[in-house]
Parts: sequence; structure tokens; C-alpha cells
Amino acid sequence: MKMTTLAALCTALECTSNDLIEVDTTPVGRPIAPPRPVADLPPAASARGRSMPPL
Repeated sequence: MKMTTLAALCTALECTSNDLIEVDTTPVGRPIAPPRPVADLPPAASARGRSMPPL
């Protein structure tokens, strides 16, 4: 949300941004992704034919 929109809402509703926004600090666990089959993995890049940029 743009700050100008938030300021306009606060002005129209005669409130503060804290009255409109609630922060939830509850940790969220990451879902465990199933292992990808080997066929779906991208092919390994070989160093052959590739060069590193100058240091």
C-alpha cells in the first residue's frame, strides 16, 4: 500500500495507521517440499567453454 493511500485513509477515518494495520509476529513454518526427481533437475554446468570474468 502506498503511504499516500494510508495517509488518506487515516485522514478520512480520523485514525492512525496503527488502528488500520495489525502486525502478526507468529512464526510460520516452511512447508517441507518433496524431493524432486533427478529428471527434473537442471543439467550440471561444465567449466568447459566457460570463462571467469577478469578479477
